[in-house]
Amino acid sequence: MHIPEYSQIVSPLYLVTRKKNDFHWGPEQQQVFAQIKQKIAHAVALRPVRTGPDVKNVLYSAAENNGLSWSLWQKVPGETQGRPLRFWSRSYRGSEANYTPTEKEILAAYEGVQAASEVIGTETQLLLAPRLLVLGWMFKGKVPSTHHATDTTWSKWIALITQRTRIGNPNRPGILEIIANWPEGETFGLSSEEEEEQATRAEEAPPYNKLPETERQYALFTDGSCRIVGANRKWRVAVWSPTRRVAQATEGQGGSSQVAELKAIQLALDIAK
Repeated sequence: MHIPEYSQIVSPLYLVTRKKNDFHWGPEQQQVFAQIKQKIAHAVALRPVRTGPDVKNVLYSAAENNGLSWSLWQKVPGETQGRPLRFWSRSYRGSEANYTPTEKEILAAYEGVQAASEVIGTETQLLLAPRLLVLGWMFKGKVPSTHHATDTTWSKWIALITQRTRIGNPNRPGILEIIANWPEGETFGLSSEEEEEQATRAEEAPPYNKLPETERQYALFTDGSCRIVGANRKWRVAVWSPTRRVAQATEGQGGSSQVAELKAIQLALDIAK
């Protein structure tokens, strides 16, 4: 079975049972204990791996504030909902916490591909279907002009992801939305058009200081983040106009960090109208 954010939910219990720590069971631990019992009762059951020419293997990945998450699903002919095969997550290691959001997303995809290969093998086609427009860079062999990871690391990411996967529909929900809607939620099925789609991806824009003066007035900077508050996820986004020196922000509940990024872009588009 799989319980989203299990390690974060039960972290107060880890502190209680850690060696050399005094055992203290208070209201916080009792609340967490009750919460995890509810989570276990509604946990997603993992399914066995299916094989065959018509079976589609779909990988979802996400980069959160505290680490990486990815999941592997199968679409089997005749079924409307996906079959969950595996879920993984881990915290950032070393300098990974300093990676740009783009690098974190691609690192999640890279490690997701590695983990998925251990389950379905390296010869089986894998469909990469997160909300990551930036992955278009990978399939074009481009490296952003500003990044924290070394060029060698980027080359390693590009080689594995482009050799093992195809890009799916970028408008499909990410891992967190899929899990939140399982099993009573929306159907998982991908149409044949979605599976074969090679959508046009966003190009990297020139730095702001290299934009022509006539275009700088239209430039907007966006930022979005998501954090866990209790049992809920809350996102916050902001848009800043460097020419007008005006900032606008909004916040909401539900979704993932990818949703927050899209909300920021949506807010920028609303401002630009």
